[in-house]
Amino acid sequence: MALKFLETIKKYKLIQKQDTILVAVSGGADSLTLLFKLAALRNKMGLTLHIAHLDHMLRPDSGKDAAFVKKLGEKLSIPVTIKSINLKTGHIKGSLEELAREARLDFLIKLAKKIKADRIALGHNLDDQAETVLMRLIRGTGLSGLSGISVKRKIKGAIFIRPLLETSRSQIESFLKRKGVKPRIDSTNRQDLFTVLGMKCNPDQ
Repeated sequence: MALKFLETIKKYKLIQKQDTILVAVSGGADSLTLLFKLAALRNKMGLTLHIAHLDHMLRPDSGKDAAFVKKLGEKLSIPVTIKSINLKTGHIKGSLEELAREARLDFLIKLAKKIKADRIALGHNLDDQAETVLMRLIRGTGLSGLSGISVKRKIKGAIFIRPLLETSRSQIESFLKRKGVKPRIDSTNRQDLFTVLGMKCNPDQ
């Protein structure tokens, strides 16, 4: 898995030496693996990492995810920015997925600009890619939609990268098992909290 991670970074030129990278971390398996892998490259590539966590307050225990991520950041000596929003309050038009997507994009892009990050890293994996293409086929997408999730894409001036997009979910789970790390589980969605930037509601759509 380590080789695949590095191969993807090199093939798509996702990261440069001395980059400052904002890492979106929900506490789920994908984002945790992404964080650990980037942390392992920190010294070799001279990277500066910063963790971003957005709590949508959609579950009673979502605050525990934030606490988990904060504690992990302290353990890895990586600064953490946590923001909480309540999408269920107010009279806002649009689906919850759309609101979550826009809120997350806004949070990540503004924070990236604030800390002068060169990249925003997301934890989508190979299985997410396959699911996205399948969903688009079901929806009757055109040929352009079959490309799936982008490994690298610029959105509103911010560069989003997905270094795990060629890594399978089983590889990710095996990696965390070997490290003895238990990810947070979202009871409302088996996927990573940042999946709304992927299959269901992603910037590539």
